[in-house]
Amino acid sequence: MIMRIHSHRLLTFFIASLLSGSVLAQEDTTETSAAALGLSDYRYFIIYPHLEKALRAQKQNDEKTALREFEEIRRREPNNVQLTLYQAEALRHFGHNKQASSLLSQQLKQHPDNKKLAQSLAAIPVEPVLVTSVPELLAQQQRCDEEPSVRCRSETGQNALRLGEIQIARQQLRDPVFAAHSLGEALRNDTLQRAIYLKQWDIADTLFSERFQQQRLSPAEQEQWFTVLLAAHQDENLQARQSQGLFNSPENHLAYAATLVQRGETALLQRFLAQRQPVFHTAEQEKRWIYLLSRFSVHPQEALANYNAQFSENRSYIASATLPGLLKSGHYAAARQMLAGLPQDAFLQARYELSIASHNSHETLQLAQRLYARYPHDLQRLDALSWQLIQAGQSQEAAQILLQRYPFQGDEKITLRLLMRLVELLHEHPQWASDAQKTELSKPLHSSVQRRLQSQLPWLVEDCSALSSLLGDMSPTYDAASWSRLAACYRETLPGVALYAFQQAAAHSPDVWHHRAVAYQAYQVQDYAAAMRAWRKIPVNEMSNADLVAAANTAHAAQERDMLYRLLEEEKQRGLDNSEHYWWLHAQRYLPGEPEKALADFNRALAIGPSAQVYVSRASIYRLQGNTRAAISDLRQALTMEPQNASLQAALGYALWQDGNAVQSRVLLEQAYKAMPDDPALIKQLAYVNQRLQNVSAAQYYARQVIDEINDDAELAPPAAEQKQQRFAFRRLHEDIARRWSFTYDSSVGLRSGTLNSVNNKLNDVSPVKSYRSYGQLEAEYRVGRNQLLEGDLLSVYSRLFADTAGSGVAMPVKNPMIGAGLRWKPLRESVFFLAIEQQAPLDSHHGESDAMLRASASFFNNGRFSDEWHPNGPGWFANNLYLDAAQYVRQDIQAWTVDYRVSWHEKITDGQTLEPYAHLQTNGYRDGETRGAQTGGAGVRWNIWTGETRYDAWPHKVSLGLEYQHILNSVNQRSGERNNVFVTVGVHW
Repeated sequence: MIMRIHSHRLLTFFIASLLSGSVLAQEDTTETSAAALGLSDYRYFIIYPHLEKALRAQKQNDEKTALREFEEIRRREPNNVQLTLYQAEALRHFGHNKQASSLLSQQLKQHPDNKKLAQSLAAIPVEPVLVTSVPELLAQQQRCDEEPSVRCRSETGQNALRLGEIQIARQQLRDPVFAAHSLGEALRNDTLQRAIYLKQWDIADTLFSERFQQQRLSPAEQEQWFTVLLAAHQDENLQARQSQGLFNSPENHLAYAATLVQRGETALLQRFLAQRQPVFHTAEQEKRWIYLLSRFSVHPQEALANYNAQFSENRSYIASATLPGLLKSGHYAAARQMLAGLPQDAFLQARYELSIASHNSHETLQLAQRLYARYPHDLQRLDALSWQLIQAGQSQEAAQILLQRYPFQGDEKITLRLLMRLVELLHEHPQWASDAQKTELSKPLHSSVQRRLQSQLPWLVEDCSALSSLLGDMSPTYDAASWSRLAACYRETLPGVALYAFQQAAAHSPDVWHHRAVAYQAYQVQDYAAAMRAWRKIPVNEMSNADLVAAANTAHAAQERDMLYRLLEEEKQRGLDNSEHYWWLHAQRYLPGEPEKALADFNRALAIGPSAQVYVSRASIYRLQGNTRAAISDLRQALTMEPQNASLQAALGYALWQDGNAVQSRVLLEQAYKAMPDDPALIKQLAYVNQRLQNVSAAQYYARQVIDEINDDAELAPPAAEQKQQRFAFRRLHEDIARRWSFTYDSSVGLRSGTLNSVNNKLNDVSPVKSYRSYGQLEAEYRVGRNQLLEGDLLSVYSRLFADTAGSGVAMPVKNPMIGAGLRWKPLRESVFFLAIEQQAPLDSHHGESDAMLRASASFFNNGRFSDEWHPNGPGWFANNLYLDAAQYVRQDIQAWTVDYRVSWHEKITDGQTLEPYAHLQTNGYRDGETRGAQTGGAGVRWNIWTGETRYDAWPHKVSLGLEYQHILNSVNQRSGERNNVFVTVGVHW
């Protein structure tokens, strides 16, 4: 029986070994023996088939089989730790972390000290519970209290910190297991930092105190604890900790004292300073403590005197901090006693100040020299030494020391004081400076105040080049004397700048002398209003005779008649009425209203003595009276007296022009131009004179100057209408005077077959003998020149080709072609009147006859603002023209004539283009044995295009395209055809 039982056991073990062999072979890391599982042989025999099947299913990822087999194992062995670990691992393998965690937690209740269970449970990642409110936090804490674990304690504590519930966080640390864990240590540190962040100083202090009691307080934590106590103002607690050996470093003492200073706890700070004397590691630390003693002790001087400094440099510092107070309070004996205990080369400045206070001049000079020798770059030392030298009667030595250090660089006040001292010394003794030093002193310094002082150096007072370099920036900080010196330098070269400088001097020092300077300079630059304002500021009784005359001249120039009358009365009272200048001024009172009285005064002035000024003024009256020859005579007299006077040359040139003597006018005007090249009126007149004399290059040269000046002004401000008109006029002059060739084409095409064109008798049109549907002509003209036969005339030669439609039905003028060549003469400069002689010949021998034509034509009213020339101003312009034309055909003895009056409006559509509606009345006729003719009226519109304008030339070309309706009003002895006709007109001038 016993033998059978034993055999049965062996068989069971053998079968189990066979069953487990494959698993052990496949998973060498899994221990599944009965001993490893803690099972008896019998229990192992029951459990192992399920275990082997579960492990195999797990390896094959058969979740259902594996979990079912493990659940069966647990049902049979619910308290087996190793089998529980296998089941938990399977649950985790298939992603059931929560079930694994629950399984391990239940098992831990049965085996709370089992590390494998705890480690496996800790290894399972758990998603933290999201806590967003205090009630949720309290619920989490309750769950943790019911089932405490390191993880739940950590999570509850961290959530509490996040919600600001520090006390709840601290409660988690009461769990000794958690407190000893690394997560507990982390929570303690986080709680401490959170308390500091929330300024819950008591909690922070408690936590630090606990660490201190546990002897686990690190140096860094100790410093942080100290900072917490400072921030919490826990002075008693801090001092108590100091008595325990904490917070006693020099930096702790200094930091605590600094905190008391910031808090304004003066009394507490004074007690702290009096009770403590730390041992410092560095001189700098001790110096900071000494500073606190000197500033906040109850008796600073006494505290410093009683303090036993550890470092030698701080002992000197105490002396430097104490001596000024002693000197300031007048305790000179105590100060001298303190200095006596220090090295002789120490505290030289204090010794210097003490010597000054003691009135020991000999010692003061010695100390000043020693200080300057020690600090040769210190301007204060130089200031003190140079002053003491001057006081000791050693001015030249002071000057030499200052010259050696010049230019002074440093504090502006000290540098100005030194420069002022040096200038004063050299002003009295300029020989103390060498030539090289004078050159250096003349170089402009940076500051305007310094340059003002430099300008006072005696060798620069009359050196305008140097003064311009020094004062040329015209800083408002300059004084009246500086402005006056600068103005004197600019009077000849830059008179306008000189006026500004004199005005600035008068603004700084408004006295008679400066007002007088402004008046004279303003008159020089022709700012008569400014000059008059300056004269008004000077009482008449303080004016010299010369001032009185100058003021009267200014009043005349400024057109202040009342002031001029008062000044002339003052001159008369002073007996100054016996000069030609007085009577010249007296005559100005009568101009322009009473020229005869003015002329009498001018004659009286000339009776006293000849004067160019009087001759010029009398010539002006003669010109107004139309007595040009007398005016020229007076101007010649004036020019004889002042042959270089450009204004007289110009005035005589204008008078000669007015008298018709263009040649002499040009000579005098060009002489004046050399002296006054910027006079715009003179330049314009020279353009006109050279135009009349047909000097093309000179006329164009002066015209370009006028145009350039207007264009330059236009870049600064939009040009006025007058400037625009002048620019166009001079552009036209520039273009017209150089023109030689002109080409014109005119054509009129009737749109109806029965049309008869009766506008063909204009200048240069086709033969006037007959009227046709259409006509056309092409002409080339060459200008021979002006002043050919008469002064002011224009002579041209020309050739033209013209044709009509004859009696054919064609619309274009291609029938009866004729060619003509002739001579055209314009005898009058100011009038549009032409005489011409032309030889005509037919190009078709079967139609037309050769003949000579004598012709006269004129145009009236088509000039100035009523001309068809381009107008630069306005949106458009009105134009009209009365045209007269008469011709004599010599061989055929035929007379022809035309009278045409036209009115039109040019509406600008863009620059260089107009739309011109017009109307005209015309009578034309001819006589060939009997008189024939017609009267017509017409209305139409033309599109005019000007082109070819340049910077200096006005539009040289014009193209006109038009459409005209024409009605024959009456006809005499000729067939009128259709009375209502429409024509297309084309005109080209090139």
